[in-house]
Amino acid sequence: MRRRPHGYRSPNWHGEPNVNHLLLASVHLSATGLTALIVRHFLKWKDSADVARRAAAASALARAYLQSDLDIDDRIAAEAALTLLLDDPSPKVRFALAEALSGSARAPAQIVTALVHDQIDIAAIVIARSPVIHDGDLIERARTSPPALQRLIAGRAEVSNSLARALSRHGAADAVLELVGNANARVCRDCLDMIVDRFAGHANLRGALLERSDLPPELRYRLMKAAGQALGESPFIRAVAGPEMADHLVRDGEQKALCALMAQLDTAGCAALVDPMRDHGDLTTVLLVRAVCRGQIDFLASVLSSLADVPPQRVTAILVNERTNQLRALLTNAGLADTVQPVFVQAVALWRDVAVGRLSAGVQEITRRVLERMERETAGRRDAANDDILGLLRSIHLDAMRDNARAHARDLAAA
Repeated sequence: MRRRPHGYRSPNWHGEPNVNHLLLASVHLSATGLTALIVRHFLKWKDSADVARRAAAASALARAYLQSDLDIDDRIAAEAALTLLLDDPSPKVRFALAEALSGSARAPAQIVTALVHDQIDIAAIVIARSPVIHDGDLIERARTSPPALQRLIAGRAEVSNSLARALSRHGAADAVLELVGNANARVCRDCLDMIVDRFAGHANLRGALLERSDLPPELRYRLMKAAGQALGESPFIRAVAGPEMADHLVRDGEQKALCALMAQLDTAGCAALVDPMRDHGDLTTVLLVRAVCRGQIDFLASVLSSLADVPPQRVTAILVNERTNQLRALLTNAGLADTVQPVFVQAVALWRDVAVGRLSAGVQEITRRVLERMERETAGRRDAANDDILGLLRSIHLDAMRDNARAHARDLAAA
């Protein structure tokens, strides 16, 4: 039998005792152990105590459980008492219990897990803090919780792929935004697909997704299309610029954005975008002219391979080697008009010279040379098609000049 330490006095559990008696008992727990007798007295006492005393007692009992070195019998008795407190009709009592247990890895898992499914303010404490909860305990909660609680789940220190899937499929926009920004969340390709399917029209989520380095090119393309659609449907843009000009600005912006995207992708990434772009009608002559003038030869090769139904290796060989007649035939098979083919032939030849070191030039210089040659060749036969091509080349050239000027200004500012 344990001996009580010198000076210990049993708390008065009868009637309406001051809650300090319970706190006093909890102080002695580390010395005396939490006995089943104390628990029995506590359970009888709580039925006659008011809410404030019950809440203080729940907190003290939970802290005593966590801080004391209990033997198996005492631990079982304490867990029984804590479990019974889960049924207390007052949320203040359960809140006090959650607050005391939520930060400890020693908290009883069965009690903490039950608190996960309590009302929102109680569940939020353990979801945000507890290291005891496993993601499996949160999957069902993620499916049915209100957005504020979903966001807490998505922001946990570790989010498994199963939990990320549940949030991607059922989470509100704010919760999914938290998930996308959580570096410790295992967000797989399927999760990203679901998120893009559900929230491509959500501006903040588009921005967060586009910042991810692991976002596949196809999803990046879909988000860019969604951004263009949102811009084109903006009442403000359409009111200020007019419907026709708004549509033009959107198309022009989309093409520039697509070219910028292509510049970031390798050959496989470019190839992965060809079919989606073809399905959406984005493989236009204007886009291809922009791409070839900017030196995006990998993308051009992928497009020509798809449009002309020629193996990629064969297309690459034609572009790399100086085979003008074969390049012309390839362009014809891809459906490009004779009037625009000289642009491709000239630009490919110039970028080939850059690649092998025969020429040192960037987009601005390449487009200037292509533009000047086209102006010479079309000087005696002006028509609408040639005017369109020359206008496009001038636009690309001026864009390149502005880009270079901005880069130079930033370099000066940095220096």
